Formats: sequence, C-alpha cells, structure tokens
Amino acid sequence: MRIRRSAPICLLTLALSGCGLFDPEYLEEREVTVGPTLARCYGVGPQSCMVVDGGLFYGGIEGFEHEPGYDYRLRIGKYDPWDGGEPPQDAGRYAYRLLEELEKTLAPSTPATLSVGPTRVTCLHTDDFCLVVDGEPYEDMITSFEYEAGDHYILEANRYRDGRYLLGGVASRTAAAGPEMEITVDRHRVQCGDGHPGYCKVVNGTPYRGEIVGFHPRHNDSYRLRVERFDMFPEGVSGPAYVPEYGYRWLETLERTSGG
Repeated sequence: MRIRRSAPICLLTLALSGCGLFDPEYLEEREVTVGPTLARCYGVGPQSCMVVDGGLFYGGIEGFEHEPGYDYRLRIGKYDPWDGGEPPQDAGRYAYRLLEELEKTLAPSTPATLSVGPTRVTCLHTDDFCLVVDGEPYEDMITSFEYEAGDHYILEANRYRDGRYLLGGVASRTAAAGPEMEITVDRHRVQCGDGHPGYCKVVNGTPYRGEIVGFHPRHNDSYRLRVERFDMFPEGVSGPAYVPEYGYRWLETLERTSGG
C-alpha cells in the first residue's frame, strides 16, 4: 500500500520536471553561434574549448553535443549552479544549458594536407609545447587528431575560415628512427635565444626548443641520458632556425644529479 500511495507523487514529480518547473532561473537567455572545430585553451592546464561567437568558450553547454564540421546557431540559458554560493576551486561561476538548437549546417572548408613532426617544440607565444605542422610551431590544435610523439604524420584535413583544422584521416604514420647516443640535460631552462620568446632545455650545453620523447625530468635535476636521435624533417626538407633539426627519444637515464 505504501508503494501505491507514492506512485502519484512520483508521477507528479516527473510531470513537473518535464514541464520545466524545476529548471533553474536563467540570468540570461541569448542566441550564440558555435564553430565547426575545437580550439586549444588553458584552464588548470591545456584543454580544448568550443568556439562560441568567435571566441573561446570554457566549459560546456548542458544538453548540447558538438559534432565537428558543422556551424551551429543555438539559444542557451545562463544560470548560477551554486545558488549564490562560492563555486569550488577551478569551477566556473556560471553554467549554460541548451534551450533550442536553431540551426545546424555543414561548415564550408577547403581540403589540406599537413605534415606533423615527430616531437613538439616550445611554442613561440606561450610557455608550452606545440605541434610542428608544415615545419612551423602550431599554436592551436587539430580537432579529432590524437597525437603520439615519436612518429612522422601526413594528415588529410579540412581547413575552415578561421584557419583551424579538422582531421579527415591519417594518410601515413612513420616511426622516427636514428642512431643511439648520449646527451646531457642541464637542470635549468634558459631563454631560447633564437629571436623568439620562450625558455628552452639546455641539451649538450645548447638551448634546445624541442621535447625529448618519453623523458620526464625532475625539477632542478641534471641528467645524462641515452637517447635515440632522429630527423625532425624528411630527407631534403628543412625548417626555420627556431625548430631543431633533430629530435630525441629517451631510452635510459644513465646519471641524475640532484640540484637540491
């Protein structure tokens, strides 16, 4: 009998919820556009953001699933999920919910073939690592591309009006390979000194803008490593002076000296 008495209450709760009576009070309702690709952005660390009204949009839109390659026009509601309280650390002050998908159209694009280098390098505009795309540090991301360092890639992609890319397919993927050798890595980074901002590791006494694949140094320690050295570019191809000619793959730590 207790279960039968609660059934109408449950049905009423579901009905009210379906009518939206339990929805939050929206501080603002507006129409926005959402672009066809994701973009690199920074919160606690590097992450990906939707491009909303031409700018980076941190967080998500509840009820909206972004499908790359399409332009969207949405009506969304902004609300306070914390009811005036203090949000948790690294959480947004406001949240957004999809109210209506007004339009979804295939975004215009042009085909592009991209070469991606086997290691990342220190970016020219941020203190982070960037892919090397067509010989240059690429400050953004390629939507739907899962990069693994140590391989040369040729990608088929779609390029959109904002200059960002969506992966169409991996045309080729070749493991980078070369001779083994020993290198030293100093404990401190220094300015790269190649005419562009950024701080570099010091490898064999020289600033090195590249990443050492598989190597995770401790801060303030110096190292002697056994590595595999490989070409950053295919034979007969060269890049700008600020992209190193060689990349390294960590094989073994021969010596580590603590800096305290």
